[in-house]
Amino acid sequence: MITLSEAEVKESENIAKGSKRYSSPYSVAYFIVICLISLVTGAIATARGTDLLGIFIVLLGFAAMVLLVLSIKDARLRNLILLAFLLRLGLALFHAYVLPLPDSGADALGFERLGWETADAWLKKGEVPNLSGAYLYSAWIGILYFLFGRIPLVAQFTNVLLGTFAVYYTWKLAFLITDSRRAALISTLLAAVFPTLNLYSAITMRESSIIFFTVTSVYCFFLWLEKGKLSQMVGAVVLLLPASALHGGMVFIEIVYVFFFSFYHPKEKRWVGFSLNSLITMLLVVFIVIAFGDLITNKFPQDMSMLLSPGYLGERTAIAARDRAAYLSDLTPTSVLSMLLQTPVRMIYFFYTPFVWMISTAADIVGLFDALLYIFLSIYAFKGLAYLWCKDKLLFWAIVSILLVFLVVFAWGTSNYGTAIRHRQKIVWFLTIPAAIGLARSSTWRWIYPTKSIWPEENMSSKVSGTNGKESRS
Repeated sequence: MITLSEAEVKESENIAKGSKRYSSPYSVAYFIVICLISLVTGAIATARGTDLLGIFIVLLGFAAMVLLVLSIKDARLRNLILLAFLLRLGLALFHAYVLPLPDSGADALGFERLGWETADAWLKKGEVPNLSGAYLYSAWIGILYFLFGRIPLVAQFTNVLLGTFAVYYTWKLAFLITDSRRAALISTLLAAVFPTLNLYSAITMRESSIIFFTVTSVYCFFLWLEKGKLSQMVGAVVLLLPASALHGGMVFIEIVYVFFFSFYHPKEKRWVGFSLNSLITMLLVVFIVIAFGDLITNKFPQDMSMLLSPGYLGERTAIAARDRAAYLSDLTPTSVLSMLLQTPVRMIYFFYTPFVWMISTAADIVGLFDALLYIFLSIYAFKGLAYLWCKDKLLFWAIVSILLVFLVVFAWGTSNYGTAIRHRQKIVWFLTIPAAIGLARSSTWRWIYPTKSIWPEENMSSKVSGTNGKESRS
């Protein structure tokens, strides 16, 4: 009979333990991760700058995004986020391999080409183009091209991801404001399918980045209104800086943050006069102006008081009123009073053009459809705001302040309805929230997401639907 020595037995036990350790789920996961990293490295090394690598990156991103979406517990929200992602990705692929999408010409091609010139300069250690303001987006494209080669689809895909995350944060913000699952789902549905939000998430334009940072910034601001943590207000201010750097007009939303932070105490739920917060605000504004002034105000005059000058605004509106789609080209301000009188008119033109009598080409019909969507949203937004005025004046003024500041700034900076279509979609995600409140309370639209709890202990009817529900906004 063959017998084993103690040493041999001990050695065999150690081998068994070792094999068991290396066959554990964690070891398998580590092995898979290493294989994926090796695969990605090999793909980049051998297929750099090719469509093959672009498709590979999109497939990896698609798999990661689907896993994230599947982790959402709410089935309806999960479906909406997946819908938003697939619509944007489908448009990006259509643009890359079938036909160019609308508005993917001059500006989009310019951003992409400048991104490639930047990446090429980095690779060859040449002179890098001067990138500031809107062209910071080209710097981001340059980073992608430096890593993966000139693959426009990869730059498009980053916009797809940002656009999808913007829809998700629209849900979070809508639920925070309304405390109603139904209203939040309606707002998310509108943001998921809104045509121009999908369009600019699929081409190489800066809009998706601007919207993403603005959505997250405004979400932090409303969190601060709810809970009063200083970190939330700091987050709101900091997250708006990238959006402001990409488009200077977004920085004016900071005015709303400064006002509320100076004169409202969320923890005490009351308005105050001059306080410690006011002093902190002044110091913060001074710091931002010193540290980031050139970055976020590069399109503004050195003397900021010129923004209130009729002469300066008249000159800017005349420049903006260009091409066939120009409007109000003969309406220039001559005094402060005329500026005040023209502002509502310009806001209406900015939000609702082209009007029917402006239609002359097929492209104008698409613009008219976009304007009709804004009219539809505005009608229900007024209803939602009227309800908030009765139920929660703080939320009413916070929403109205942000909308008014945005509309005034962009109405005076735009005199062309082609440009207006692109700019107004920067705020449409926010307009969907009061519109969703109006829709949720309308008997005509009750078939959209009828109230149903996803957690047994939760009553989602809430204050927006007007029934007995929880009254706190969590």
